[in-house]
Amino acid sequence: MKITLKLFASLREHLKKHSNGACDINLQEHATVQDVLASLHIPDDIPKIILINGVQKSEIDMLHDGDTLSVFPPIAGG
Repeated sequence: MKITLKLFASLREHLKKHSNGACDINLQEHATVQDVLASLHIPDDIPKIILINGVQKSEIDMLHDGDTLSVFPPIAGG
């Protein structure tokens, strides 16, 4: 199956330099968000905001063909 992955802010460094923080990736059926993050060597202990198709989800959620997975680091403001 194929999904679109979008990483934001400091998480972009885990993708190829010329990806602009987004790319299409092929996954095996029944892959989870956690599987994708592990394949990119994103540490488990980094807090993340995870969206699948614009809806907040968790690392254990399963992905489906055509999904867009967006991952943000925590956002702080003042």
